[in-house]
Amino acid sequence: MADQSSPSGTGVPGGIPPAITPNNNSFNVTPDTDAQGRRVRLRPKPGAIISNNIYGGSGLLQPLRATNGVVWPYQPTITWEQSVDYSSIDMVHVNQEIYAYTKTPAAKFSISGDFSVQNNQEGIYALAAIHFMRVMTKMYFGTGPALGTPPPVLLFDAYGQYMFNQLPVIITQFSVGLPNDVDYVPVDMSYQQTYDNSQSQTNMQGFSKTQKTPQLLSQQASFDANFIASSLFQSGLKGQSGYVWLPSVFNLSVSLTVQNTATRLRAFNLDSFRTGELMKQGRWI
Repeated sequence: MADQSSPSGTGVPGGIPPAITPNNNSFNVTPDTDAQGRRVRLRPKPGAIISNNIYGGSGLLQPLRATNGVVWPYQPTITWEQSVDYSSIDMVHVNQEIYAYTKTPAAKFSISGDFSVQNNQEGIYALAAIHFMRVMTKMYFGTGPALGTPPPVLLFDAYGQYMFNQLPVIITQFSVGLPNDVDYVPVDMSYQQTYDNSQSQTNMQGFSKTQKTPQLLSQQASFDANFIASSLFQSGLKGQSGYVWLPSVFNLSVSLTVQNTATRLRAFNLDSFRTGELMKQGRWI
């Protein structure tokens, strides 16, 4: 079955990923929409229990609930790598060796794209994207429940059913560029949305209960240097939730490896893959 929870919307460059529907934590779109095909998203596997374990009821990952994972706001660069392994059969008195096929390793690819931080709303989402990579590359260790559980297998979607369709992947590496030649924007985390156990979506349309930085609230305030200084650099940054400084533009890159289960590998059928049916169903590339 095709993925029914990919994001929709116009995807304006630099804008915020589209809002969720009022009574559904998934995006209500048909699987063949052009908007879905263009969006690049890394997300948890479907299921309330899995999502709650990853997002929790509060904290830095809350903005990712409505987009159900990380959506790159600008179209990123995707580099796809597929190798094939052959073993060498050594022979004597011949001009070349003979190769025997051994396996086709899991596909690997990397995503490299920019995030912009022009206001509080974009800043909270960008920080959530960074923190998602940090959390998804660590296991349950030390104290707490589920000790020994490794990082989860995620799903990757991009460019439609016959490209990257619900691919089960693991994160093998990620990097965040913090350049020294751009402005850094303060992000007040006091506008971070929190959840109780019964909530499955945000209180406002969009992805989080946020508000724009103070200097954008009115034209008069934008010309008032004292207002900006007092609201943005003093009282606006003394909330209990703290604040961060993020580059106005930065790059987030992640390396992924496809990770199918043994049962699913045994169910592979080359004829169905050749026709594209397996790719349409998802989880194969």
